[in-house]
Formats: sequence, C-alpha cells, structure tokens
Amino acid sequence: MMELKALKSFRDKTNPEKTYKVGETLGTDDLDRVNDLVSRGICVIVSVGEKKQSANTDGSDMIKLFEKEFEVEAVKTALAAIGVSVAKNAGVTGVTKKLSELTEEQTKALSENLCKE
Repeated sequence: MMELKALKSFRDKTNPEKTYKVGETLGTDDLDRVNDLVSRGICVIVSVGEKKQSANTDGSDMIKLFEKEFEVEAVKTALAAIGVSVAKNAGVTGVTKKLSELTEEQTKALSENLCKE
C-alpha cells in the first residue's frame, strides 16, 4: 500500500463522487495509478506500505512493495543494482524514504529487479 498526498485537487477515478483536496491523502496498491498521479504532479508519495514481521524468526524487517513483502536488505540490494544509493545502516524508514523519491523509470527498474522469478 502506498500513501499519496494531493498537491492539486482532483476527482477520484474509482469513485467520481470523491474529490481530493490539496493536502488530503489517499492509499492505493495500484502502481500504475501511483505512477500516473506522481508523474502528472497531482500527488507525491508520502509512505510505502511497510510492515515489521513479528513472527519472522530471524527478526529482519520487511517492506511491502509491488503487492509483495521483501526484506529490507533485499530492497537495498535491488536499489543499489539500479544505481540508487542507500546508507548501509538504513532501516525500514530510510529505505521507505528512498523509495518515495524514485522516478517512474527507477520504480519500474526496481520492480523488474525485485519481482524477477
């Protein structure tokens, strides 16, 4: 889930009766929608869904991205692979901040890197 903040007023495409005013936030898992709203300057990403897995036996932190969960270290490695530098000691908050600053092209490259099977 990504949380976006409106920079301009706009009407919600899935609920035409809802109009977002400047400063209001909306949440969505639709990466295409996020990219569209950000690239048109209508919204900015304020957070990327993150979740600490308390049941995770090795205690590593997880980040939800592209409708999947990834370990912070895996995301940091993927960011480095696309040329985005992240501090070695960065945790969920630091990595999430970097993710919010990515361009559409970088987001696509990150998705391809993380989601390859």
